[in-house]
Amino acid sequence: MEIMTVDDFISEIDGRLISGNLKEEIKQISIDSRTINSGELFFAIKGDRFDGHDFVMDALRAEAVGAVVDNEQVERYNNVDSDEVIIGVEDTTRALQDLAEYYRSLFDIPVIGITGSTGKTTTKDLVASVLETKFKTLKTEGNYNNEFGLPLTLFRLDSTYEAVVVELAMRGLGDIKTLCQIAQPQIGVVTNVGLTHLECLGSQENIAKAKSELVENLPPTGTAILNGDDKYVRQMADETKAEILYYGRESGNNLQASRVDNLGEAGLKFRVSRQLEEFTIDLPLAGEYNVYNALAAVGVGLKLGLNINEIQQGLAEPDLTGMRGEIKELKDDITLINDAYNANPTSMEAGLDLLVDIGTDKGGLIAVLGDMLELGSAAEEAHRQIGKKVINKKIDYLLTVGDLASLIGQEAKKLGMDSSRIFICDDNQEINRQLLQLIKPDDTILLKGSRGMKLEEVEKALLGD
Repeated sequence: MEIMTVDDFISEIDGRLISGNLKEEIKQISIDSRTINSGELFFAIKGDRFDGHDFVMDALRAEAVGAVVDNEQVERYNNVDSDEVIIGVEDTTRALQDLAEYYRSLFDIPVIGITGSTGKTTTKDLVASVLETKFKTLKTEGNYNNEFGLPLTLFRLDSTYEAVVVELAMRGLGDIKTLCQIAQPQIGVVTNVGLTHLECLGSQENIAKAKSELVENLPPTGTAILNGDDKYVRQMADETKAEILYYGRESGNNLQASRVDNLGEAGLKFRVSRQLEEFTIDLPLAGEYNVYNALAAVGVGLKLGLNINEIQQGLAEPDLTGMRGEIKELKDDITLINDAYNANPTSMEAGLDLLVDIGTDKGGLIAVLGDMLELGSAAEEAHRQIGKKVINKKIDYLLTVGDLASLIGQEAKKLGMDSSRIFICDDNQEINRQLLQLIKPDDTILLKGSRGMKLEEVEKALLGD
């Protein structure tokens, strides 16, 4: 973050100085008193399960330069030292977002926003890897993709950065619009529209409407890069005056992938056609769904003036976030696929495809599947459909954890899978015990479930951590 004084931004957050000096310098912004450093300004965020106002004094004792608090709470801090900055605002969450919007506006650099039901994190990583061949690029880290994480990501900007790639998450209508107001993206990528968040939004059409807020909030001079093979995403072109670039594997896209060579664990090789031009992409990521993620990165790279060699180089050496199709080799030539960061019907099926793609004839295929959350009324049928996929893909052993995931096992058994090969477990500890009895040399194991299932605990057990 570039150093600012209180005077630089207090009017931007409609704040009033309760104590301290307007000329006090701010080195960084924090919402966590446990990790705050000297010279940082603490925002006392009030959540469902915590209230940052209870930790203001902890932040000050950790040498925070001051705190931003709700106006109704300022009397709690009447006894702080007079040189410690206390700023009162109507709402600290809104103030954090207003400050991030102001701070982002200080930088005249391209901002790329990415959303979608699946693939947005990998797409974000691939876009950033491509842009890094030419520009110093800031990208969203971890799950910093919501109304708190996005501001904190933008506060990492300084004058050395030349591009920003941010992931935009949502749980309801209006969420992505708010994030766009903060980040002000000129380029928007929409990967697909699935059933994630159906519990909150009620229908796939509403999910599409929520995702389309990214496209709606692009400037007329901007570019929407859309998965043209997804009917919901293709229709989003009607919601913007920005330039449209479609990508996909079907005809009718501006960027079309063809001749996809699935190399299993070694990744993918495919051709990309653009008008009269063709070039080859070598992608060291397993799973054919990554063709789409790579095409989006190609589109962003071309739009920002990168040449083909730079794009190819970025995709050949991607810097990826963990637990997204992450492949590890264990002892006895056992392969572990950790794709457990999140799950929905589309990504669950893609995970099973990946298991089949990189499995070997020597060993068995073991699927460890947890609940797919936030599917609302579609949850039961969605899990039963995955049971059918398990049968179709000839998975050797199925282990489930969670009430919903048990339906996967029930459906697989109903369709003829031997019950001795199905293990419906109560928790991850039982998964661990069963796996350690099952696995043999050359087996391939998939871990896939929603974030709340914490299947990384299974990975730790297999690694002996």
